[in-house]
Amino acid sequence: MRKKLFSTIAIGAVCATMMFAAAACGKTPPNNPGGDDPIDGEVDMNKSITLRIQSAAPLRYNYAALLRSEPKGSQLYNQALFSKQLVEGFAVKYPNITLNFIEDGWGDALFEQQQRYIRDYNAGGKMAVDIMIGETYMGYFAENNVFAALDKSKFSNVLESACADVTVNDALYAVPMCTGIIGLQYNTDILQEVGIPEEEWIPSDWNELLENCKKVSEYAQDPAHKKDYRGICMNNVTGLPSAFRAVPFLRQNGGDIMVDGKLSINSEQNIETFTYLRNLAQYAYPQSLTAENEDTVLYYFTEQNRSAYLIDGQWAMADADDNIKSAPLPTKNSDGTGTGNIFTGNVLFGVTRASQNTAAAQAFLEYLTSEEVQGWFYELDGRLPVNKTVLESEEIRTVHPNINSYIDVLNQGGFEGGMACFTKNSNDIWSSWGSFYRSVLTGSGDIKTLADNLQNTIKGKM
Repeated sequence: MRKKLFSTIAIGAVCATMMFAAAACGKTPPNNPGGDDPIDGEVDMNKSITLRIQSAAPLRYNYAALLRSEPKGSQLYNQALFSKQLVEGFAVKYPNITLNFIEDGWGDALFEQQQRYIRDYNAGGKMAVDIMIGETYMGYFAENNVFAALDKSKFSNVLESACADVTVNDALYAVPMCTGIIGLQYNTDILQEVGIPEEEWIPSDWNELLENCKKVSEYAQDPAHKKDYRGICMNNVTGLPSAFRAVPFLRQNGGDIMVDGKLSINSEQNIETFTYLRNLAQYAYPQSLTAENEDTVLYYFTEQNRSAYLIDGQWAMADADDNIKSAPLPTKNSDGTGTGNIFTGNVLFGVTRASQNTAAAQAFLEYLTSEEVQGWFYELDGRLPVNKTVLESEEIRTVHPNINSYIDVLNQGGFEGGMACFTKNSNDIWSSWGSFYRSVLTGSGDIKTLADNLQNTIKGKM
């Protein structure tokens, strides 16, 4: 008898009554995964197989058209070239397997489509995809019987911490194609003009970052100088974008949005961190605090030189001008304790339990995370690889030198997991977060009261 996916729920209410609906992905005890036998067996080379794979940038289903229409060397062209090389390289190993990429959007739109696939399967249909893609919700799927357990021995070279959300009771249920973390970026021209000594450009702790931002802003606002830059650009975009930049600070102080499966917005540690971030925001470039798009914030920093510092991922550093450099996030304390970060852009792939081609699907994931693919993927797209051999090689440091500080932090480790996810009213919850965080950075209201109100609001929506 076929085992249903999401077996703890009724077909007609795919997410409403799940036992984990009030919890963050990957942080709640699973109902039964972890004891499964991993995918076994070799690919049948005498059988024609079509793998239906959910995909998203940089894995492009329309790569052939993009290679014809996009300028050579552009981001879209390079992503198309990556997809082409991936398909052709896999075909050499498995000429009997056809890869069919399916794009179902991202975020909540993707999650809703995946729920439809699961509902249709549970109603007696066939599973529409062999491999699902995602980020925030993948741990939730892993804990709710959607994915087959992978053979961990085939993925021993994949960065373990990037798989934290999809590892349940030591069983691995998905692997990332690429990942990202948050770091500190700085403008050497501004810091030099302000007169901050070069040895102080990279702050080692929160206080030093705050002090440098203050010096830059005071210099810029001095009537003798009248500069239009400030100490820092801060991402205050409503929803997940701002949360990804705030959570590393929360984690450095021992807090988080969710702790041990419980909502903890108003914890004592978080209140202290939000207070620090409000103090930092007084030295922010004002337009960055009201920008409605994260690319706009990045534009202010990398193209218009509106601040000395930015807290962000590595994605823009490959093409940044020579005056833009990167460094690890400053730790909370001067002794280096209080580290934390967040995996962002952690593009995970899991083999659906209902797939009839699990061995072939696992073979694709094994190739996707191989040293060969990860090496030229990083060169073409600039996203952080997850293959440990590639990350630790000397060759990678010559490809995009401005990203090396992110690679150093990734190799050093000491943190794991992505963003908390909410399986009910997600858009409303992150919208509420956005209103709260804007009040933290730009308002004057009591932060504890604001955090208490958000805690109660989210609880009411979960």
